[in-house]
Amino acid sequence: MSNNRQEIRPWSPEEEAQLLALFNEGMTAGELAERLGRSRQAVYGRLQRFRKQRGRVSRTNGRAFAQWIG
Repeated sequence: MSNNRQEIRPWSPEEEAQLLALFNEGMTAGELAERLGRSRQAVYGRLQRFRKQRGRVSRTNGRAFAQWIG
């Protein structure tokens, strides 16, 4: 059975920072997807993860995740 989905690749910290910066500038999910070379669903999913993680702290050092503050 063939799978036509694009190759799944993890988000780098640099890509996540760029995603948040561009999102905060008002870019749409479609624009973000095109700019970052990701699917619109991948962008939605990553943004949803940030919303769920807001206010949580790292288990290792007890500090809030910088990209989720704000």
